[in-house]
Amino acid sequence: MSNAFTQYVKILGRGKKGSRTLTAAEAEHAMSLLLAGQVEPEQYGAFWMLIRIREETVEETVGFTEATRQFLAKKQELKVKVDLDWPSYAGKRNELPWFLLAALALANSGIKTVMHGHVFKGEERIFVEEVIRSLGLPICHSRAEIEQRVQQSGFAYVPLEDIDPVLSNMMDLKYTLGLRSPVNTVVRMMNPFEATHSVHGVFHSGYDILHVSASEQLNDASVLVFRGGNGEAEVNPERDVTLWKWQHGHASWTSWVKAEKEHKRLKHNLDFSRLTDHWSGLQIDPFGEQAVRQTIASVAGLVYGVASHEECLALADDIWSKRDKKWVAELASDLSLASA
Repeated sequence: MSNAFTQYVKILGRGKKGSRTLTAAEAEHAMSLLLAGQVEPEQYGAFWMLIRIREETVEETVGFTEATRQFLAKKQELKVKVDLDWPSYAGKRNELPWFLLAALALANSGIKTVMHGHVFKGEERIFVEEVIRSLGLPICHSRAEIEQRVQQSGFAYVPLEDIDPVLSNMMDLKYTLGLRSPVNTVVRMMNPFEATHSVHGVFHSGYDILHVSASEQLNDASVLVFRGGNGEAEVNPERDVTLWKWQHGHASWTSWVKAEKEHKRLKHNLDFSRLTDHWSGLQIDPFGEQAVRQTIASVAGLVYGVASHEECLALADDIWSKRDKKWVAELASDLSLASA
């Protein structure tokens, strides 16, 4: 069953002079074989690590993403329209995932948002799924549950394993190989529920350009990409940020100066109550205040087609001021009652 895949390992592994990158069509076919389970484990690992050594190209990213989207499209489609796709796969190391509050505030304002992610167990990172579970917020395990949550509250979180176990297993190759693979790019690019807008957080320099260039070739409608906190889609208020957009058929970028001149992160206080206290207004968090504000501003600018930093911040302040301060607690309470 693995003969069809052998050619792609050969293309990638023939040495400095003989090897080459994959075309988009080759990458799409290779990924389709991987998703269909028609690849031997040895080929599986060799393939991803050969690409990992030099990093994936735009064409390879396009092919991998296109195959993944076609594969997921064969599953039952959502009956409810999703406005915002929010992949979360990096985890936070030295602060809390404040982007979760930004996503919840946007959802509370009427922007139907689906967040998806994966947990690498044993890593010294805080993954958003762990926080969602700890806060007692609902986690969706089926498309029916996603539809229900989006319709009822405007926000749904679904683990990658429940989107597709094959993709989840690909991510978990890290445990065997010791390195992350280009699948980390694919799960950010795939937009599994065909949302109108998508926001991608990246960590390494150059990956923002990769995502934007791939979005162009994939003919995506509206994508925001930036180097965020620890690789998540969260504006770090203690650093300048460059926001890249692919929207209305063209790419654009803008740079925002850091909002905080002094270090306010509380890396030694990662108590999740900081998140709920900040949402409810019980206590304004010194780091979270600007992390949430700037992140809402960046995404609201994409969704509402606003360019200037000042206008985006005005939008963010309006969205945050109108949030239901009891909403997060009520979401957790609804889940508790449903499971009783």
